Amino acid sequence: MIPFVLVTKGGKLNNEIIHLFTKYLNNQCNTDELERVFILIKAGSYKPEWDFVLAEEASRLVGTDDQAEMSLSEISGLHDKIQNTIKDDESKISVLPTRNLYWGKIAAAAIILITLSIGGIYYLSRKDIKSSDELAHDIAPGGNKAILTLANGEKISLSDAKNGKLAVAAGVTVTKLSDGKIVYAIAPGKGSNTALNSIETPRGGQYEVILPDGSKVLLNAASSLTYPASFVALKERRVELKGEAYFEIAKDKRHPFIVKSENQEIKVLGTHFNINSYIDEPVTKTTLVEGSVLIKVLGAEEVLSPGNQAVNGPGGLDVVEANLDEVLAWKNGYFMFDSESIESVMRKISRWYNVDVVFKGLVSKDKFGGTVSRFANVSQVLRKLEYTGKVHFIIEERRIIVTK
Repeated sequence: MIPFVLVTKGGKLNNEIIHLFTKYLNNQCNTDELERVFILIKAGSYKPEWDFVLAEEASRLVGTDDQAEMSLSEISGLHDKIQNTIKDDESKISVLPTRNLYWGKIAAAAIILITLSIGGIYYLSRKDIKSSDELAHDIAPGGNKAILTLANGEKISLSDAKNGKLAVAAGVTVTKLSDGKIVYAIAPGKGSNTALNSIETPRGGQYEVILPDGSKVLLNAASSLTYPASFVALKERRVELKGEAYFEIAKDKRHPFIVKSENQEIKVLGTHFNINSYIDEPVTKTTLVEGSVLIKVLGAEEVLSPGNQAVNGPGGLDVVEANLDEVLAWKNGYFMFDSESIESVMRKISRWYNVDVVFKGLVSKDKFGGTVSRFANVSQVLRKLEYTGKVHFIIEERRIIVTK
């Protein structure tokens, strides 16, 4: 496997810890989170995650690869510097009031940010390979974009629509919230409207919808979900997915929730799971986070336990142990590649950045692994891949050419 960002010995980074450290560096931690950060740093725990966050923050702050790079030892030195700052701060606990202690610890983050701003951009495990001029034509990451299609055929661009009521029909109200989600609400005594609605994200988009029963669905790029405007008059809550989505299903034992996707059906009562059923992927993957689901494929049935993944492909249905960090990385704002081919990596990049990918010449047979923010410009992601020395990229408008 070719690592293009820092990877632990097991090949995995803890996304929860990455998110916590990122909040700390941006002064967004509450008191409990702040205490947890300092306990972890003082103990030397999760140092790979810490180094990764520092690297990402440096990249974001400097914003260009023309600056001098920071070496791995320099990044690690920042960890030691903040660790010492914490210890010095804690030695003053007996004489400082709590409020001052809190802001003293927040100030420790500033030491890191100042060093990053002055120091350089980011480190990688790499050879002396210079950044490519071919990546100068940059492409921004995706965001909250989707089209809502109502039963009457009306299409609403959710990225353009203002917050508030979008539609009202037969006792069902569709509202766009201030955080960008859309939510369905049923008026008391109403809810007979079972006409189908759909929400579709383009390449370069994602969106969250709260269904009439309170279930939450987050759609990844190039995906669609079709569902009734109300489940009240139905014996089961049936929806159809194309692409990828993360589901948090509201519990209702009398009305099972059924998801139809590529060549399979998932039956649940109340649970959290992810389905990846893109037509350009070789298999459909259903991953259970909590609860229980029954998966049906061409007469075969399997019950999944939390942490299991059903892989539905040409060879039939297999159940394997899932890498939950990798499966859920997209919803947490990261790409996480776990020993993947360059073709697999580029399919994810193509969908999120809305670009076409063309391979020229021999295609690298190496396996790539690592973690990188989904909210970086595409050039930052491609440079990190280039630093392995195994692939090279040229950006031409909205097309990425891949060579070895």
